[in-house]
Amino acid sequence: MAEPTPKGGSPASQPRASQAPILRFAGIGFQLAAAIGLGVMAGMKLDEWLEWKQPLGTAIMALVGLAAGMYQILRALR
Repeated sequence: MAEPTPKGGSPASQPRASQAPILRFAGIGFQLAAAIGLGVMAGMKLDEWLEWKQPLGTAIMALVGLAAGMYQILRALR
């Protein structure tokens, strides 16, 4: 005769509803990282194109990416 498994023993035994917030916030973090990464890449290309010695384009576009990512987070948390 098999013994009953204890409640809450493994993550697989947890209901999917309790795992949904974890996946939601992981997705939000990925969106923020992607927005900043895309901003940095665009800024690097801008620096190359304008032949700037200082990475001003990278800094500015990284901040634009951060602002876009934060906007997405605030929109998702409403």
